[in-house]
Amino acid sequence: MRFGPVPVAEAEGGIAVHSIRKNGLVLKKGTAIGKAEVAALRAVGVTEIVVARLEADDVAEDVAAAEIAAAVAGEGIHVDRAFTGRANLFAR
Repeated sequence: MRFGPVPVAEAEGGIAVHSIRKNGLVLKKGTAIGKAEVAALRAVGVTEIVVARLEADDVAEDVAAAEIAAAVAGEGIHVDRAFTGRANLFAR
């Protein structure tokens, strides 16, 4: 995984590492950065963002969390959808 700050113009294709709240914009941690996100960040004056870029053999954090949760969940356990690298387990 490549991880670090990049100019907003180069952020497309990355994953936001931190949530950003500025001038009404809310960009949550884990958001895939596309053209719309780049435009929104520019519109509120953000010039740099920390992103992660997965390498070919990396596993996205939500995928990993879901797989681990499914592996440890036993009978009577409900696994919630994974988000921000975690999956909550609930007793039924």
